[in-house]
Amino acid sequence: MSSSTSSALVLAAAVLLAALTVAQHGSLAAAAGPRVIIVGAGMSGISAAKTLSEAGITDLLILEATDRIGGRMHKKNFSGINVEIGANWVEGVNGGKMNPIWPIVNETLKLRNFLTDFSVATNIYKEDGGLYDEAYVQKIIDRADAVESKGEKLSASLPASGSDDISILAMQRLYDHQPNGPATPVDMVVDYFKYDFEGAEPPRVTSLQTTVPNPTFTDFGEDEYFVADHLGYETVVHYLAGQYLKTDSSGKIVDPRLLLNKVVTEISYSSSGVSVRTEDKSGVLHW
Repeated sequence: MSSSTSSALVLAAAVLLAALTVAQHGSLAAAAGPRVIIVGAGMSGISAAKTLSEAGITDLLILEATDRIGGRMHKKNFSGINVEIGANWVEGVNGGKMNPIWPIVNETLKLRNFLTDFSVATNIYKEDGGLYDEAYVQKIIDRADAVESKGEKLSASLPASGSDDISILAMQRLYDHQPNGPATPVDMVVDYFKYDFEGAEPPRVTSLQTTVPNPTFTDFGEDEYFVADHLGYETVVHYLAGQYLKTDSSGKIVDPRLLLNKVVTEISYSSSGVSVRTEDKSGVLHW
């Protein structure tokens, strides 16, 4: 995710998730029903595990590479003030459908937030000082917007299965827009703002079908609310995790199904199940 959180991507649980379900495994005690390993304890992984738990699949193991949960939702203390270094906004509010993140932030946790009602500025600064000409910048923005509109129509024409999906970069090349990538500093700034910043990935790996048009704004509305609370936006992830993972009296997660500092280096499949190897060489999980 970029500096903003998209609930559509969050709850899809497809970005950082590897759900490996097998009937039996070797080293851990056998149990009836599906067994699932989830790689990553960011919003996607924690939400996926919650969804599985609610469906009755509680034999889970969440492997997280860092020493904390939350992924890109992360705060850092700076001179006594907690500053967000990851996600900042609830994107997609006041539309036809309710963004599931919004009531958690605004009503349940009551995190301090502010409506962000800004328009895109055309002030782009030169590396050696001064501003680029506003008309020149606007011309590049208009061209990028026009190509994106064409991409939106192309996206709508593709099969819903995603079988013919292409990247944003491929779409740009189809319409002869930056076929070799951004050529000027302003091209780079506009391209970054439209795609990398919003989708947290460059156009060469960003899906056209799932991002153009942006489903968060299409489904949930155009408004955005900036979260600025000392508790941190990551509180949302902890809130969701606490609904199915065991915690102690202080609220710290003590559930053995969550393993931190587990960097997955290899996932292999065989007729007997799935094996997951971690970087700390503490052993191979046979699932």
